[in-house]
Amino acid sequence: MTTQAEWTILMFLNAKNNLEPFAFPNFEQIASIGSTNEVQFAVEFGRPKGHYTNDFGAWTKTLRFHVTKGMKPVEASAAEDLGTTDMGDAKTLIDFVTWGRKKFPSKRTMLIIWNHGQGWRRPTDNAKPVAAPSAVRYVSNDEDTGNQLYNRAIQDELAKLLKGDKLDVIAFDACLMAMVETAYALRDVSKVLVGSQEVEPGNGWDYTSWLEPLVKAKGDVDAAALGKLLVKGMEATYGDNDDTTLSATDLGRAADLGKAISRFADVATKQLSPATIDAFKQARNSVSNYAPGYNLHSIDLGHFMDQIAKSTVDQHVGAAAGEVQIALRAAMIQNYASKSRQGKFGSQGLSIYFPKTAAAHAGDYDGEAYAKGASVPYPVEFVEKEKWAAFLDAYWKLVP
Repeated sequence: MTTQAEWTILMFLNAKNNLEPFAFPNFEQIASIGSTNEVQFAVEFGRPKGHYTNDFGAWTKTLRFHVTKGMKPVEASAAEDLGTTDMGDAKTLIDFVTWGRKKFPSKRTMLIIWNHGQGWRRPTDNAKPVAAPSAVRYVSNDEDTGNQLYNRAIQDELAKLLKGDKLDVIAFDACLMAMVETAYALRDVSKVLVGSQEVEPGNGWDYTSWLEPLVKAKGDVDAAALGKLLVKGMEATYGDNDDTTLSATDLGRAADLGKAISRFADVATKQLSPATIDAFKQARNSVSNYAPGYNLHSIDLGHFMDQIAKSTVDQHVGAAAGEVQIALRAAMIQNYASKSRQGKFGSQGLSIYFPKTAAAHAGDYDGEAYAKGASVPYPVEFVEKEKWAAFLDAYWKLVP
């Protein structure tokens, strides 16, 4: 490429796990449209040693593709053959982003990370992922190496690469990534975050639903507009037929949202007492956990604040909850939730970590990372810098 496109879309397609069969339909959706002068699409595609499908030659390696119309994901079509890579290593991701930006220069860049996911986690002490339900609690699991990508590693490595610049969109075709913790982590490396609050269906996104209008517009859309296209595409694909969500968040507003949450945490923590705890508990218990049955603990931030604002808790707490609601609405570019993920789920666009009880937190495989000053690799920046964790700690002391 010698001319600058409007958009370069980089897809880190880690199929080195049990999602391998779902990778090929997504690739073919992209190829049904293909790259144009205005919109370039590049894919880093890894497959596992122990195949879950033998489609397209059953190659076992990582290949890079410049996706053109009608292309098939076979070795002969690859732009580069990387051999064996660790797609659970952030450096592999950064190598791909570096290559894609240099090879396909454009006015705007989108990075898609495709795989299993969860909004935040601590790493395991050993390299091997654990059995379900915790098996969904990461992004980009490489089954061959046992490694996964952690938000802090993605955040830190992208910051080193971009040196103050930002991607236009970072998007996760993965489960449970639309969390305050994720948005806060990526606020300095991208303008827009796209992700789901809920577990995604195995088929994930329909790429034609947003690529077609993007290409039709000759790529003349900004980051927020592309985020809207993705969310509307998800809604058009699934409607009310599944337990689905997708949202686009303005990461330029993530710091303000974090500050509003900290102000709420300050006010609420001061009001927590045996006399007030029932009102707080009622508000928390009125909001359903995402991924029911998986022992996970993310809930909709906006819906919880709605319940607090309606509760009998002190008026200052209600006012602080209102400030969080305002900051959340300001950050939300576009949001979709099927009917089954409205109601007690709320699904206003971003989730937050909130186990119902101290026992639930103690029994959470990843709960160790959600404590102020936790000594863990890849610490969660939101936990480090904001005050939500202090509020949770005070809450759990009264709700064993």
